[in-house]
Amino acid sequence: MNKLAIAALALVDAAPSRAAEPIDAGWSEVARDRDGECRLSVTGEGRFFRIAATGLRSGEPARLFLSNGDMKPLDWAVRADGRGEFARYYLPFRWHRGGDTVAVSLESGDCALFAAFDWERAGVVVR
Repeated sequence: MNKLAIAALALVDAAPSRAAEPIDAGWSEVARDRDGECRLSVTGEGRFFRIAATGLRSGEPARLFLSNGDMKPLDWAVRADGRGEFARYYLPFRWHRGGDTVAVSLESGDCALFAAFDWERAGVVVR
């Protein structure tokens, strides 16, 4: 190895490691619901949205239903992680539509959650 490569490796090794901040940190909550211990929260930054549930049993199976206007609804079989949590990102987009309403429901053995939010197509940014 040459001296420059050794110096670069030394700098990388000496640099303090920081955990990267999640991409959705600071997103606003746009919809939520609660059923007993179960909670559904939708957060977003205007274009991308995170659908998250907590309070499920560890590994519990559930059904996630998602509709966006008159599109064919999504019907997914999902499973909570070991902490009883579940999350998915969703990008609402429909050709030739400027926006619509997304409806989300999550059903498990213990929970029945529903939330809805409106979205609008973001304008193109040219820099």
